[in-house]
Amino acid sequence: MTRHDARILALRALFCWNVGNIHPADGFDYLDTEATVGIAPDSENIEYARNLTETSVSKAKEIDKAINEVSVGWTASRMPRVDLSILRLAYAEAVIIKGAPVEVVLNEAIELAKEFGSYTSPKFVNGVLMGIFRKMGWSKESEERYNN
Repeated sequence: MTRHDARILALRALFCWNVGNIHPADGFDYLDTEATVGIAPDSENIEYARNLTETSVSKAKEIDKAINEVSVGWTASRMPRVDLSILRLAYAEAVIIKGAPVEVVLNEAIELAKEFGSYTSPKFVNGVLMGIFRKMGWSKESEERYNN
């Protein structure tokens, strides 16, 4: 299991919580069992995914507030659930856990949006995350690499 796979596992568990009101731990345990069938389990990345999921859920109000502050015309409550789940995971990973550099988190969020969202999701996720990271003081130099 790669770190990208861990993010997918966390996204799936967060989506189940967000849409199905499934307790995050229960959803994660089920999905973890399903995700590791046929591959060598990697306890470090599984725990990373669990931490991402738990942090995203426990800090959802804080994360949604940050999202609402930068999204124009779209409150978190109106956003497509997949996009919102990706935004919550990215915020949790970059800002709260600080598990990877902002550039990596941004790239992974865009890749997840391409893989699981609609055709507009990558641009939407990029725009909201850039707004959040810019507001937090992320450098213009880094921003230009992603907008070109």
